[in-house]
Amino acid sequence: MLAESRIDRSFQWFMFIYLCHIFVRPLRISVPTSLAIAAVFLLNLIGWSKLAKWDAEDWFSGLFGVTAWFFLAFFIGRTVSTNVQRGRLILELQAAKRELESARERELELAALRERERLARDLHDTLGHALVTLTVQLEAVQRLQATDPARAATLLAELQKLTRSSMEDLRRSLANLRTSGLGDRPLTESLRTLCAEAGKRFGAAIDCQVAEGADALPPAVAEVIWRVAQEGLTNVEKHAHAHRVQVNLTVQPKEVVLRVSDDGAGLPPRAEEKPGHYGLRGLRERVEGLGGTFTVAPAGTGGTVIEARIPVIA
Repeated sequence: MLAESRIDRSFQWFMFIYLCHIFVRPLRISVPTSLAIAAVFLLNLIGWSKLAKWDAEDWFSGLFGVTAWFFLAFFIGRTVSTNVQRGRLILELQAAKRELESARERELELAALRERERLARDLHDTLGHALVTLTVQLEAVQRLQATDPARAATLLAELQKLTRSSMEDLRRSLANLRTSGLGDRPLTESLRTLCAEAGKRFGAAIDCQVAEGADALPPAVAEVIWRVAQEGLTNVEKHAHAHRVQVNLTVQPKEVVLRVSDDGAGLPPRAEEKPGHYGLRGLRERVEGLGGTFTVAPAGTGGTVIEARIPVIA
């Protein structure tokens, strides 16, 4: 390019394209390199003899032209470099989006598997045990029917109660199996409906407080919140024998907090590790799967407090 510019001055315009290309490189390389090339180009194009005869006006005109070329090439080069970086960032964001979608699909599959395992354990621990008890007591009734009719009648009455209780447990498990979760329902409406139905079912006064902004939560977070409330009220119905229950959902800038508290009998120590409390383990897995924390603790005046804290990205 230097030789061609020496032969024909029209080739000097290609130097501008060359400088633009250099400024795509990092500044610590492009700036000194461009200054050196520009100086060599001017010396090659003008020569020392002509340069020595320049007056102040010639120097001003030459430096102004070189500076204008320099900054214009700098602007074009950095614009190209910025566009290239932006394109790379867009490709990385697209790849990250695909990975997040894939991770969400895997999480949904794992959640479905956990839910099936939980329902299978519930059916085993309720209906399976009840059927075993029914079988044993029916055999006892057969033996006592001829020798002790009164005792046999008492056992039959107990069997009727056990059968009704098992049917209720079965209906509840089947309802959970059919329920796909929130679906398209707003979280606020779903929580209030859940509390109202639970209060009528087991005769407790349930105070449901839902903060504004609950319906704007991400679907995954809203689903877990609803599951925690559902399982918490189910535990109150089965074990607590409570008279008053509080369901409180607060939405904070960086997290959402759900508290389900009651004034019942309370859970025994290390309840999650004991057979029959698989629901609490499932809730902990759901909450921790979203990066949150799940705690079960005794209330100050008796009863139990279940709390789920889930971070929310604005």
